[in-house]
Formats: sequence, C-alpha cells, structure tokens
Amino acid sequence: MADKNTSKEELDKFLQNVDDIQSIIKGMASGDAKAQQKACKAADEKLGKIRRTPVDNTGVNKTVINQRAFDELARGQKQGPQAAGEMGQEAFMDFIEKDAAERAARKKEQKDEATALKEEGNKAFKAGDFQTAVDFYTQGLEKLKDFKELWTNRAQAYIKLGQYDEALSDCDWAMRCDDKYVKAYIHKGRALVAKKEYDKALETYQEALKVDSKQEKTVNAYIRDLKTAKAVEEEEEKAKERIESGDQEAEGVVELLKRIRQPNKPVIFYTGGLKLLTMFLKDCTEDKHTAQTLFRTCRGFELISDVAVISRCMNAPASLTKEEVDMCESLLKLYREANKSNVVNQKHAISVPRMPDIVTNLLHTSQDEDLSDACVAIINELSQNAEGRTTIVNNFDTTRLMQGLLKFMNIGSSRSAANAVGTLNNMAIDKKFLMQFRDSFEESVLPAFENIMKRCAEISLTVVPSCVSMVSNMAVDPVLRRIMSARAELWEACLQAMDVCLSDQTKYDEVLEPLTGLMVNLTLKPSAVPQEPVIALATISKTHGLLDSPNPTIVQRTAGILSHVLPLSDESIKVCQDSAPSGLFRLLKDPDLQTVKYAMKALAACTKCSDTARKTVIQQDTKIETLRSLLKVEDETLQANSSLCIGHLLNDKALCQSLYGTDMVMELLKHVADHKNSVVQQNCAIALATLAQEDRRHVERLRELHGLGILHDCMKHFN
Repeated sequence: MADKNTSKEELDKFLQNVDDIQSIIKGMASGDAKAQQKACKAADEKLGKIRRTPVDNTGVNKTVINQRAFDELARGQKQGPQAAGEMGQEAFMDFIEKDAAERAARKKEQKDEATALKEEGNKAFKAGDFQTAVDFYTQGLEKLKDFKELWTNRAQAYIKLGQYDEALSDCDWAMRCDDKYVKAYIHKGRALVAKKEYDKALETYQEALKVDSKQEKTVNAYIRDLKTAKAVEEEEEKAKERIESGDQEAEGVVELLKRIRQPNKPVIFYTGGLKLLTMFLKDCTEDKHTAQTLFRTCRGFELISDVAVISRCMNAPASLTKEEVDMCESLLKLYREANKSNVVNQKHAISVPRMPDIVTNLLHTSQDEDLSDACVAIINELSQNAEGRTTIVNNFDTTRLMQGLLKFMNIGSSRSAANAVGTLNNMAIDKKFLMQFRDSFEESVLPAFENIMKRCAEISLTVVPSCVSMVSNMAVDPVLRRIMSARAELWEACLQAMDVCLSDQTKYDEVLEPLTGLMVNLTLKPSAVPQEPVIALATISKTHGLLDSPNPTIVQRTAGILSHVLPLSDESIKVCQDSAPSGLFRLLKDPDLQTVKYAMKALAACTKCSDTARKTVIQQDTKIETLRSLLKVEDETLQANSSLCIGHLLNDKALCQSLYGTDMVMELLKHVADHKNSVVQQNCAIALATLAQEDRRHVERLRELHGLGILHDCMKHFN
C-alpha cells in the first residue's frame, strides 16, 4: 500500500528541490562570470545541506543531487579561484548531465512499470473487482507517486467501494501533481456528492469549469446528477416525515406492503394488494413524487424478489394460470405507475436483481397479450428520457430486447405494437445502443424488419411508419448504414413496400414519407450502395415519379434519392430523363435550401449525359437565369453543382449564341478569378471555355475584361 501519510509539504519540498537544481545548472552553463560564481556558491550551499541531511527514500519521489559532482567541484576550488571556475564547472556539468541521464532512464523505467500496473488495475475495474483495482493502482503509485492518472483511477475505485474519504484524498494528490487536471475535480465532486456534501461538490465542479471551460458539457452533466441526488434526498426525507408524522396514506402504503409480503397466501390475495397500491399511486396527483419515493424506500420494487409466489410466476411466464397472469400484470402496472416521470424510480426498478432478464423473457415467452402489453409499456416508459435509455443500454441484453419488441410489430392487431415500435424509435437515437448492435444487426434485426416491409399491406398503418422511421434512425450509425446499404434483401423488401405504397399514395402517404427517408439514408454514401444495376434502376424507376407528390417532405426526399443515385448510374438517368428533369428544375425555385441542393445535384447528373435533359432545361429557362442566380447563393455545394450543370448546358451552340450580350462571361470569370473553392473555380473555368469555344464572340468579351490570361492560368493549373 502507498504511504497515505505523505504530506503536501514533502511534495512541495521535492518540487522546490528540482527547481533549485535546474537553476544551478542554468547558472553554471551561463557565459556570464558573475552568474557562474553565484551558481558555484549555490552549489556549495546545496552540497552542504545534502551532506547534513540523510536521504529519505519514502514518500514522494526525490530528485537526488549527484554527490560526486560536488566533490569534484570542491577539489577544483582548492586549486584556486580560476580552477574552481573552470574545472569545477566542467566537472559539475559532466556529472550532472550523466546523473540526469541516469535519472531519466530510472524515471522511464518507473513510468513503464507503473503504467503496466495501471492497465492491470483498469482490467480489474472493468471486471467489477474494485478492491483488486485499488491494489494494482497502489502498487503503481509505489513505483511513481507523481502519476496523476493513478491517483484518479484509484479514487474512482474507492468511490465504487464506498470509501469516499480515501477517494477525496487521492483527488487532492492528483491536483498537487497537476492543478489543471479536470478529472481530479470531477471525481472529487462525485465523492462529495456520495457523502451528501452537495454545496462543496458544486463548488468543486465550478472550479473544474474554471480550469477547462471546454469540459462544460461533461461537468454540467455531473452538476445535473448532483441536483438529482439532492432532490432524491429531499424526497426521501419528505417520505420519512409522512410516516413519522402518522400520515394515514403513508401508513397505509407501509401496511399494504407488509401484508403483501406475507408468505403462502392465495394468488388473488397478492393481486388485490398490488391493485390497491396502484390505485394509491394514481390518486396522488398533487404529491406524486413523494408517493413514488415512499413506494421505493419501503422496498416496493423488491416485491418481485421478496414474495415467493410473485417471483416464481414472473420467472416462468409461459406456464401460468389465468389468476397468476392477472397477478403478474398487476405487478407490472404497479411498477409502471411508480416509474411514471420518475427517473430515480426507473433506475431503481431495473437495478432489482434479474429484473432486466425477467422483462426480456416475458417479451419472448408470454402467451398473454395483456401481460405482454404491460411489459412493453414499462420498457416504453423507460425509453422516453435520456437517463432511462442509458439504464436500458447498461442493464439489458439489447439484442434480445430488440428481437422481443420486433416480434410485436408483426402482430398487426396487437396493442403492444405501438408501444414496441415507439420504444425502438426512442432507443434508435441513442448512439451507445446502436453501437451494441453492430455485430448482430444483420442477423438479429434486419430479417425481422424485411419481413415487416414485405407484409406492410397486412400490418397496421399505425405501426409500419414508425417501424421504418426506427430503422432510418438506426442508419445514422455509419457501420449500421453500411450493413444496410450493402444488403440486397433489404433493398428488395423496401422496393416491394414501395410498390404497395405507389398503388395507393393517398392511403400509404404516412409510409412513403419515412420509406423515402430511409432510402435517402441508405444511398447517402455512394460506395455503400449495392452495385447491382437492377437495384439502382428499380429505385429510380419507382421513385422519380414522386417528384410530383403533394407532400413536400416526400418530394424533398425523392430529390435526395435521385441526387445520390443518378451521378453513379447512367442507365438510371435514361430511365427518368423524360420526366425527372422538368420536376427537378421546378424544385430549383423551392424555398427550402436542402431541396434545392438535392435537385441541383440530380439535375447536374442528368444534363451530363442526357441530351433530352439538357433540352428540357433550356426550354424552361432559355437564358439559364435560374442556374445563374444559384451561382450567387452563399453555398459552395450549390455553386459547384450549378456551375457544373451550366457547363453541361453550354455544349448547346444555340444557347451560347443567345447568351451573347448578357453578363454570362463576367459572372463566370468572377468565380474563376476570385472563388476560394477550387471545384467551383474549375467548373466555372470549364463552362467559360466551352462558352467561348461555341461562340467566338464571347472571346472578345473575355479580352475586354482581361480574362484570357486568368482563364489560361486557371486551366493550366487544373491541367
């Protein structure tokens, strides 16, 4: 064990000693004779102190002055002032340098050994063996006491062990090693919160913000936890006061819980008690949090483990009598009422031994719809806030949980379906939840979703849109998106669902909206889109007609799909070249910038290889004024695609002739000369060169504007 009695004074003395020696070395190496003499005198004084003071090998690591260097210096001084100045300095510097190298090597060796012990401690900590972690961190500190990470790591382990004073001491030591070390402040604040010293904890967190304002998000999260802990303590005090003051309702709850815990009673006896407790919680509208706290502090959530009959039934839901099912359903409804809008109760309920496994097993094995509905409702309540979602991620087998919830989506008439899909939609915005599915997603989730898509005509329209939105939200995770984008079975299922939706757009409008959103996400990264041309062709052939939808969200997402797929597939452009360009051009005037950007990119792809698309655009905008106006919008992506499209259109000789006498040359030249984005600059240069080539009169205008040299330099640079 490290010496816990090592004082701050010892550490300060050690650090001052290092500063003194560095000052002596700097003076001895100085070219100033006075500075050298002063350094020699300081070295003599330091030498005298070291000879009189025994070396302390305990406590904080000491920097020890090389004795031989001072002996050599002393011998040089006996030979005379000049020798002392020259030989003493040389000897001192020689031995100091050698000693510094030796100390650096020892320091590195100690750091390596301490780091290895830290890693072993980290492994033990992750495994939940906190005492072993403390032991490893302590051994590391015996190797190197100024290793700040070891101090804070051991503090965290002490907090887990409930040894808060030891944790506070370790955090103080870490601050002495580095007073700007934010982790030390954070863990000190945690220890103070655990000791219910909330004001001191808040001061510590505020100090952390002063040390590093960039950690504001992290520190504020701990401050929120502090406020929650303080509020919980206050609620528990109020609940305690209600009992001690003889409050009839509070005493009634305590008595009810006591009676329910009686063993060997009929199932109906327990069911009646659970329903009475639920009614009590429902009726407490004015002081509901206190009532919920009373339920928690009186071990209401532990009924599932304390009462043998309840425990047996909840652990074997597949073979229950109707009375036993009613009892289990009553228990879950009671828990749900106790958890409503109460994050502390939600966390506590899930922390009851085996509760996550019991709930998950109910989803998979229960044959009773009412019991399943109550089970899903509890999880849904938990998923509606960030703390609850974190509780699910940290305590449940999320793959089994998701499989259980997906099962209900295939049951169109189930009351559980809406809650199940709502829960998954809530969870799909949690990054950690998504990361947990990366390895099992393709096997455990996608087949069930594909089945829903293929059966979307049979499943309730209140479920399918939310289900599609859930998978679309999951596509935010880049790994999951790549898996989905590369899966041919998923594309086939989505296109099959698209056929159903297109058969009656009015009926399936609520499905089309999230479905097109999912397809936008799946086509987001071109390299991840399936290479089978048939899928690209089918996607474009089925979706491009939606540009005429009265739903602006569907229109925008359709433009997004086209903008992602068309640049990669010339064959797909041929499929939609007769109708899509006019719809895309119309969207260039849309008030929503994202819609305009999607449409512009898709139109640039169409006009690249389709003469039909180019003619359609020119017919609708004879002097391409719409495209020219987009060059002035302060969005580089939009400018790049509009200039690219202009370049494609200028291959039309008649258009180039009609642009003579306009400001086309000046507009393009301005971007060639001044634009900071090289893509925009290059596209405008190519468009300008094409314009001049198709109609030589534009060359004269270029010459008037002194633009030939600018264009030549630009094209030379890009070549």
